[in-house]
Amino acid sequence: MVDTKTVISEAQDDMEMAVMHLDEALAHIRAGKADVRLLDGIKVDSYGAMVPINNVASVNTLDARSIGIKPWDK
Repeated sequence: MVDTKTVISEAQDDMEMAVMHLDEALAHIRAGKADVRLLDGIKVDSYGAMVPINNVASVNTLDARSIGIKPWDK
């Protein structure tokens, strides 16, 4: 038989982790201003290895609404 308190406790822990993840994701979003941190989770293939985009390109804000990406390798 399943213990109700255990199920509720596990569900509560899972929900708290989901809220923490959402808080972290929302912290990277700024309305009205481009932020290069939006690309932190982006990985690209570089010579067969997946690496963060800022390891293979210059990433900066061009203006309040644009992000520029200039790869170092051609």
